[in-house]
Amino acid sequence: MTPDTTQTPPTVHEPFARTGRTCRQDSIEEGTSDWALARFALSERSFASYANDPAAEEARRLADKLTADEARRIDAFLAAGVQDSGRLDAVAAAPELTGEDRTWLLDQLRLAWQRLDSLHDAIDRSGSMMTTTYAASSVDYVRWSRRPEALTGRRPAPQQAGA
Repeated sequence: MTPDTTQTPPTVHEPFARTGRTCRQDSIEEGTSDWALARFALSERSFASYANDPAAEEARRLADKLTADEARRIDAFLAAGVQDSGRLDAVAAAPELTGEDRTWLLDQLRLAWQRLDSLHDAIDRSGSMMTTTYAASSVDYVRWSRRPEALTGRRPAPQQAGA
């Protein structure tokens, strides 16, 4: 297997847990998984993006529903889903792994990431007639969470005709 030479920058989302942001004191989502919280937060961010002040609208919507700890859990969950090619470099440089073992492990990690990306793409591209919740929950993926506007709350500028 040939090494993956494409370098895609890691996606970094705009955090939900921010200094000065108002949060609930007591959870109304007790026992909710990090995946479900992330789905909810990205959905609220999506709805807030239509407001005149998306950041203020997002803060208002989430202040009524999330504690500061839940916001931190969401941020950690979304950050953990980012494929970190820097870690592959660290594995490649590990002195404990030599020759064929290192090559095999790196190839397996690249293949797993490629297949996971393919699955995420399939979930994101699936039509509205298909319920993706079950498939997405089985791999702890939040649909559309890799799209820049889902992560930052800012919608891309509309394309100009003929551009």
